[in-house]
Amino acid sequence: MWLRRDGHWPKKEIGDFCRGFLAIFCCSLNNLNLEKLKKLEKFFELNSSLSTYQDVIASPKKPIFTLKIFTKVRLDQITISLIEECFEVKATITKVPKRNWLLASNVKFSPVKIDKFIVTSSFFAESVKQDRFSLIIDASLAFGTGHHYSTKFCLELIQVLKKRGINPFTIIDVGCGTGILSIAMAKLFSSRIIAVDNDIHSVQMTQRNIVLNKVVQYVKVYNSTGLIGNHLNSRAKYDLIVANILFKPIKILMRSSITNLSKGGFLILSGLNIKQARQLKEISKQFGLKVIDERKESNWGSLLLKRIDGKRAIKQSY
Repeated sequence: MWLRRDGHWPKKEIGDFCRGFLAIFCCSLNNLNLEKLKKLEKFFELNSSLSTYQDVIASPKKPIFTLKIFTKVRLDQITISLIEECFEVKATITKVPKRNWLLASNVKFSPVKIDKFIVTSSFFAESVKQDRFSLIIDASLAFGTGHHYSTKFCLELIQVLKKRGINPFTIIDVGCGTGILSIAMAKLFSSRIIAVDNDIHSVQMTQRNIVLNKVVQYVKVYNSTGLIGNHLNSRAKYDLIVANILFKPIKILMRSSITNLSKGGFLILSGLNIKQARQLKEISKQFGLKVIDERKESNWGSLLLKRIDGKRAIKQSY
């Protein structure tokens, strides 16, 4: 759920989150109070086949919300009527224009500063000083420009590790998107990084971006689901696992942390709302993980966890 405070839904972000779709439909449910919003969210959670992606837009001045439901196919009239009658709402269906997002989204986003990192697209690259903290990111269909809280939090938590003198030697970036986090970690730690994504467009953009940022020698990119794939050792140990994805696959990933996270290793989890982050904090205790740091803003949350059932040699920089 993306909580927007400005009341706008940029087409670029539709491309980010609905990557792979050439045409999608949007069902808008407007003027919702918080109670009605929660009931509708629960309804779509229980009927997950009805929606591909959900977005919540908050009014900047009062607690009134709009729930947007994105689907690959148009919701049928019976379903729409049922929703309107049961929840006393009015549904508006619009079609997001057919578009080749891969070609159309040469995203010219303005530079953004996140702690020491400055993130920009190649369009603005000449206006930004090029050093170890500059990240040139072209997004296309892939997610990850630093403008969204989930990516911003990850970049902040990566820098928290560096400030604490921790240099992970082996790293995996699960759901790499544009490759922004892999590139940032390559520049910050000069370590071996595996970047994986189950979306081929994201893999292609990560490959492009690691060339733009001259970190090819550090980052290997694979089309894979989680920690499973032909090119991955399912029992490999990582000093740092970063996952900026969704709640359900993150819960699955946490189970594998016992096998794949080195003793004394770290786990960064993002792409969560506040409630989900709170749940993961409780679940993490079952897997010998301790919350070291966290981020919370605008209903988004991220966690930095450490495996505490022993220590493995991790490079230290003093």
